[in-house]
Amino acid sequence: GDAEVDAAALAPDILALAEQVLDEFVACRRREGERLAEVILARSRQMRAVLARVEPHIPAAQAAFAAKLKERLEAALGSADDARVLQEVALFAARIDVDEELARLKAHLDELERIFTAGGAVGKRLDFLMQELNREANTLGSKAVVTEVTSAAMELKLLIEQMREQVQNLE
Repeated sequence: GDAEVDAAALAPDILALAEQVLDEFVACRRREGERLAEVILARSRQMRAVLARVEPHIPAAQAAFAAKLKERLEAALGSADDARVLQEVALFAARIDVDEELARLKAHLDELERIFTAGGAVGKRLDFLMQELNREANTLGSKAVVTEVTSAAMELKLLIEQMREQVQNLE
């Protein structure tokens, strides 16, 4: 009947309109993705700045902390056993060494930037990286014996949380 003729006549227009809507949707998603990527990369740069700011202070701060610890141990032990004091200080110094965490944080940030330049579906890979970054920031915070490192770890965790919120919106 007449209904069939009308549907057949309208089909090309309907298809063209559907195609246009889909193209606009895809373009919109791409723009949103680009905006989210820029936000995430900006946080990544902020994290690098935090690391660059705190890193030069770590050795001196740790040395000062170790010296204070040595004094307290000597007072407690009556400096009877110098070798034991030095051994305790060395053990503690190894526990508070954060070089590995800093190196891993930087490696994860490199990977984050690489993922965006590589393109494609990034959601799952970024989600995993957010977990890794968070783990390193937590370890950094737990090893921190100096306020510079403690505050840097808190700052990093805040930036990671902001990135994680953006990652939730990416595919």
